[in-house]
Amino acid sequence: MNLDIRAASDYPMADLLYDLNLAFEGYLVPVRFSLQQFQTMLHRDSIDLPSSRILLANDRPVGIALIARRGWSSRLAAMGIAKEMRGQRAGTWFMEQLIQESLERGEREMTLEVIEQNTAAVRLYKNMGFRIVRRLVGLVHEEKHSQPRVKLQEIDPREMGQLVMQYGLPDLPWQLSGETVAVLHPPACAYKNENAYIAISNPCASDVVIHSLLVEPRARGKGLALDILTHVMAKHPGRKWHVPAICPEEFGGMFERAGFQREAISQWQMRLNHLETGPANS
Repeated sequence: MNLDIRAASDYPMADLLYDLNLAFEGYLVPVRFSLQQFQTMLHRDSIDLPSSRILLANDRPVGIALIARRGWSSRLAAMGIAKEMRGQRAGTWFMEQLIQESLERGEREMTLEVIEQNTAAVRLYKNMGFRIVRRLVGLVHEEKHSQPRVKLQEIDPREMGQLVMQYGLPDLPWQLSGETVAVLHPPACAYKNENAYIAISNPCASDVVIHSLLVEPRARGKGLALDILTHVMAKHPGRKWHVPAICPEEFGGMFERAGFQREAISQWQMRLNHLETGPANS
């Protein structure tokens, strides 16, 4: 069997979407992207199609890797292999090519998130030199009707993104980074209350995603994060609230105090430091 790779930018968008959904067929968690979801992901996560790759077996597409890039860092935003190719070391060969190309681009690190319960994928990434940064969790909550207690100030999501870059953890998951938050736009919105900030998806929808929650360092330890969270849920009552499984586990307790329940699926945030491994170990 002859394996090869080709730039994703060589393919029409419809073909990429087909290959992406095919590669995640029978996955541990059901994954199926619509064209709109796919295009949103490309924009939001800074996915670079010229650096992304299609895996070919005897000239037939059997896998896909979407590569996001910012500065000296890249992220494996999605990687999937067609069912008939799994367990044949195609994923190992594919990852070796992706890591080598990251080195050749002059990047200093490569990051990813992988479902903790997907033991085969976790083993693959560990064998490739990736190290666990932290566990990421997801949480859900159905808010009943209640009255808002304060008037929240709406702010530009770009301002929220800048604050996350200034005050957030330096190693936040890519999708929680200030750069990602800054590209949110209506109907997503962001609010401020004192020195606390929150960004959410469309509040008119029945399901609302919490994209970011931040308290300035000088105001931490005063319960402001819990306050703004409960105020926002009261402002938009009757919704189902969701924190995707990219939330650092150390922040999960605050959401649980607000009535959120932790989901069964968790992820590992992982990082490959090229300055430590070097080309010889790629």
